[in-house]
Amino acid sequence: MKMRCITASLLLLLQPNTASAAFALLNQEACKSSASTICHASMKHSDADAQPSISIPRATTRRKAITNSAKFLTTILTTTALTNTPKSALASVTVDPDRYGDKELKMATVNIVKGQVRDLLTANPQLASPFLQLSMQDALTYDASTGDGGPDGSIIPLTLSGNPPKVLVGLIPAAKELETLRKTLKRTTEITMADVVALAGAEAIETAGGPRLVVQLGKGETKSSSKPTPSTAGPLPDLSGRGNRSDVIAAFRRAGLTERDVAIFFGVRVAVEKVVEDVVKVEEEAQEVNEMGESDVSFPSSFGGPKEKYGKQIGQLDKAIFVSILAGAKKKDNKIPDVFYDTSVAECAQAYAKKKADFVKDLREAYGSWMSLGAQYTGGGILLFDSNY
Repeated sequence: MKMRCITASLLLLLQPNTASAAFALLNQEACKSSASTICHASMKHSDADAQPSISIPRATTRRKAITNSAKFLTTILTTTALTNTPKSALASVTVDPDRYGDKELKMATVNIVKGQVRDLLTANPQLASPFLQLSMQDALTYDASTGDGGPDGSIIPLTLSGNPPKVLVGLIPAAKELETLRKTLKRTTEITMADVVALAGAEAIETAGGPRLVVQLGKGETKSSSKPTPSTAGPLPDLSGRGNRSDVIAAFRRAGLTERDVAIFFGVRVAVEKVVEDVVKVEEEAQEVNEMGESDVSFPSSFGGPKEKYGKQIGQLDKAIFVSILAGAKKKDNKIPDVFYDTSVAECAQAYAKKKADFVKDLREAYGSWMSLGAQYTGGGILLFDSNY
C-alpha cells in the first residue's frame, strides 16, 4: 500500500502530458488482470474532478511487491523521458478549446455541424455505422507507448487516398460525405475535419437512442506533410465485425484502451446498425402522398424529417443490446462481431447486460475519452462540449 501511494504521488508530480501517458501504460498493465475486474471496476464512477485510479496487480510476497513497484516506477521514468524528447510529425492531437470562441459561438458551431450530419443520416441512414467506425478508426491511430497519432481527422484523407488500407475501403462513401460536408461548412463556419469526424460519430450514437455525448472541440488541422499515407499508416483493425478478435483487441490495447472499450464500441455499433435496419423498414413501409400527389417518407424516429433539427429516438440503447448479442453468440450467429467470442470481452458484455445504467454512463465517458486520445492542449483551459447544456 505504501509503495502504491508513493507511485501515485510521483505521478501527480509529473507534468500533465507525462502523467497521462504514464496512466495509459499503467492501465495496460492493469488490463492483464481478469476481465471481470476490468468491467466491474469501471462501473464505479467517481466525481469528474477525482484523480484517475491506478490498478496494480496484487503481489503475493513482499519481494514481488517491491519488484512490481520498481517496474511501474521504471515505466513512469521512461515515459517522462519519452515526453521530454522531440516527437515525430504525428506526435499528438493539438487542441485549442478557444478555437471557436466563447460558449455561445461553440454552441452555434456544434448545432450547425450536428444539424448537417442529421440531414445526411436522414437522407442515407446507412451512413450511421460508417460514421461511427471512422471516428473510432481515427482514435485508434493513437499509440499509447509513443504518444503518436490520435483522432486528428487524418483518417479521412487516408481513406480517400488512391490505395487505402483494406479495412477502410468499405468506409470510402462515408468519408466522401464528411469531406464534402466539411468543405461546405468551411464556406461559412470555422470547423476542422477532426471535430467533424468526432461529432459525426457522436451523432450516429445518439440516433441509436444513446445518451447525449461529450466531445472535446477545438482540434487543430493536420499538416499535409504529417498526414499518414497507405505506406506510413500503422496497422488498423477491421471494425466491421468481421475482423479477427485478436487483431482488434490488440489495436485497442495499443491505444491504451481495454476490453471494456471493445465491448462498448461493438455493442454500440451493433445497436446503430439495428436502428438503421428499422429505419430502412420505415422507409419502405411508411410512404405517404403529399398535397402535390408525390410520395414522401415519414420517419417516426431519431432521424426526424429532412429539415428537423431534433427528433424522437428509436427505442432506447440499453442493456437489451448486450442481451441480444450474447444470445446470438450462444447460437453462433455469424452476424455477431467476432470480438464477443473473446472471454474477456464476453464477460464485459455480460456485466453490461445486467446493469443498464452503468452501460449508458460508461458509454458517455468512453466516447469522450476515445476522442481525446493523444490530446495536447494549447490556448485556453480544457473545456468539453456537453450537448446537454
